[in-house]
Amino acid sequence: MTDSSSSTASTEDTGDLESALAAIQRRDPSGPIARPVAEEPVRSARSNRRATLGLALVFLLIAGVIQVLTVTPDLRDEPNTGSRAAVVFGNAQAGACLGWPPDAPDRPSFVQCREDHMFEVAKSVDMSSFGEPCQAAVRSYLGPRYDPNSRFTIGVLWAGDAQGSRNLLCGLQLLGIDGKPTAFKGAVAELDQSKVWIPGTCLGIDTAARRSTDIPVDCAKEHAVEVTGSVGLAERFPGGPPPEPEQDAYIRDLCTRLTEGYLAPVPLQATGLALNYSTLAPASWNAGSRQVSCGLVSPGEQGLNPLVGSVRNPAPGDQAPPPPPPPETTEQAPPPPAATTTTTTAAPVVTSATPAPPPPAESPAPASPAATTPSTPTSPTPPELGPPPGPAPGEPLPEETPPPGVILVPGLPPITLPGFAPPPPPPPPPPAP
Repeated sequence: MTDSSSSTASTEDTGDLESALAAIQRRDPSGPIARPVAEEPVRSARSNRRATLGLALVFLLIAGVIQVLTVTPDLRDEPNTGSRAAVVFGNAQAGACLGWPPDAPDRPSFVQCREDHMFEVAKSVDMSSFGEPCQAAVRSYLGPRYDPNSRFTIGVLWAGDAQGSRNLLCGLQLLGIDGKPTAFKGAVAELDQSKVWIPGTCLGIDTAARRSTDIPVDCAKEHAVEVTGSVGLAERFPGGPPPEPEQDAYIRDLCTRLTEGYLAPVPLQATGLALNYSTLAPASWNAGSRQVSCGLVSPGEQGLNPLVGSVRNPAPGDQAPPPPPPPETTEQAPPPPAATTTTTTAAPVVTSATPAPPPPAESPAPASPAATTPSTPTSPTPPELGPPPGPAPGEPLPEETPPPGVILVPGLPPITLPGFAPPPPPPPPPPAP
């Protein structure tokens, strides 16, 4: 029984081993029965669909690139000024200094404040919430160094709708000729903000208010003030704000000297203009301003009269108003002397050629040789007042024969022919026995 049970167990073990090997062969992909024949067509169809979708995506991508290249303009050669301005306006903070090329404020860039710059930022404000004026922003930015009479003006920079920025920049700038911003160096809080200009600068005029605009203009245009110099007060008044009377006396004396030197050799009184200056207010003094400008103006009844041209190169309009003309008089000039009048109107020349009446018959004296010799008058002698000699008016003149060599023209003096020698006088009669 032992042997039969052993053979039976061996047979069962052999059957189990074959069953396990058959199962392993069915699960192994490399075995002959790993893939059923019915699944092969399904997997081939899926692969074909994936390949078709891939090709379609490639075609769509190529078509999109072609459309972009043909529709979108090429911006590689255009200056990217908009983006640069947007970066500047979006990142500018209080104390930043900006510069830009001439007449191109839409192309700003950050620069060092110790170098030439055109604008000093006091505050960046969003346009949607802009509720405070820039003057308040500048006052807060400068603090105790804020000068209400500063030569620096408060300005606003705006990037524009095309720049992609919605910020406004409030700040300070220095105006030059015709109100155009000009470059300056240093932070405003560290500078003397006094309103002074170089000698020879002309300041514009507000024709409505008849006062100076404090903006430099060309002297050939109408202006209110011509600057002749500036006076510094720091050495004379080293402490706090000096009293106005002391300032006035000190400034007047120095401005007079500077102006006389500016006009030399022409004296100030000869220009007909007046000296112009102002004193420093306590607020300006506390802000660090220590200088005053001197100038020349033409005062009028309601303000300043406009000037044209430099005082050192005067133009017709750059003079004081002329004095009013003297009142007209009704007196007439005295009439000319009577002799002058009669010379041109009376005594016709023909009267000088009228022979004198013959002597009386009883006179035995012979005629004088001078009576027969014609004489050429050198200058007509004005006749005496009274009726001219000769026939009465309306009576014909007697016909007479002129002497030889003399031509008579009515209205003209006798004309003696040149080179004519009068005939010799007749011999005297023989003496009586």
